[in-house]
Amino acid sequence: MALQRSLQSGLWLVAACLALANARADEPPAWLITVDPGDVDRSNLPVRVPLDVPLGLAEARIRIVLADGSQIDAQLVEPGLLAGRATPGVAAVRRDLLFVLPRLPAGAVVEVTAEPAPPSAEPKPARLAWTADSESASLLLGGKPLVRYEKPTYDAADEASRVRTYKPFHHVFDPATGIRLTKGDGGQYTHHRGIFFGYNRITHGSGKSIKSDCWHCPGKARQEHRQTLVESAGPVAGVQRSAIDWLGSDAQVILGETREIDVVPVAGGTVIDFASRLEAPTAVRLDGDPQHAGVHFRASNEVSEATKGQTYYIRPDGQAASGAFRNWPQDKTAINAPWHAASFVVGGQRYTALRVNRPANPGEARMSERDYARFGSYFAHDLEPGEPLEVGYRFWIQPGEMTVAAAARIAADYARPARVTVRETEPVEN
Repeated sequence: MALQRSLQSGLWLVAACLALANARADEPPAWLITVDPGDVDRSNLPVRVPLDVPLGLAEARIRIVLADGSQIDAQLVEPGLLAGRATPGVAAVRRDLLFVLPRLPAGAVVEVTAEPAPPSAEPKPARLAWTADSESASLLLGGKPLVRYEKPTYDAADEASRVRTYKPFHHVFDPATGIRLTKGDGGQYTHHRGIFFGYNRITHGSGKSIKSDCWHCPGKARQEHRQTLVESAGPVAGVQRSAIDWLGSDAQVILGETREIDVVPVAGGTVIDFASRLEAPTAVRLDGDPQHAGVHFRASNEVSEATKGQTYYIRPDGQAASGAFRNWPQDKTAINAPWHAASFVVGGQRYTALRVNRPANPGEARMSERDYARFGSYFAHDLEPGEPLEVGYRFWIQPGEMTVAAAARIAADYARPARVTVRETEPVEN
């Protein structure tokens, strides 16, 4: 009898443990995240955390619970284009969790909990949302334009339509006023358009005997939007990834590009992380000059027409006077700057656009600046099949002026992201 009671007790204990395990398996997970900012003040800048997320939560709303019990929004997004490859666990999918901590000063390690947010009785309107038509896709912030991807269908029926449609690019807006801050087709140098990427001296084909220009796009050379691969938005970020074909002077595809932007509006400005992967089916040489190759920003044509005398640049060694611009090779120091910024006037308002170079980009980065606020850099590069070129840049757009210290902080955050560690934990009880 005692043995029977002992067996029954043991069986009950096993059953209870299995029931508890099953109950916990049915509970949504929570993650305890430690964020170490290192020596950079990362207050009000996006934090990105790689996670293995159960398949059923891949599209879930996530909230961050801070140590004091307060909560902020977070968002699960596709892993960044330039993120290292990783294999998620069984029945899981890899996602990046994005959130913005209002305060994350240098040296102040913090722990937060990320967990699925409970359903809302009255769903709030989306803070960020994409709206699209056949020629463009706009990211709206509270219903107002923030970024617009121009993806025209190539049309060579006449020269005006050919020029208008020969490259995709991104416009940037001031969400408070609706003012478009960047230039489209037309105006001074029609080939300058918003945030854009190209090379004017491309050699390819047998023995690299064919020359093509995918910057000015003369003749049959052009870039064509082929497909939108990812387009998502939520309370924190808007993410877009597109496939773009680069066609040479022979009208053949010479490069396949995957282009991505991650847009995070924060207090005081807009963070736009730009990434690109170029892949070549045959050997290709990319070359050019600082004014006509690489990833660049071009402000509204109004700057060229009316306010260029008020444009000035900010660099790690200080703020330059209006009219003082650096261009390689005239200035041999204009290489490999970790960042530089243009401050310009549009619609009677001063704005500043910061451009940050990803340290892993190939060098030598040869810089260019102009008084109409077109600036960027390029490097020469040889592509071989199976050896893609990957580049990344951060743009920060804000109203008003910017200090050297503020620019350096944003640049350092991009160059050396916060260190994060993750472990699964029990959900925080409400």
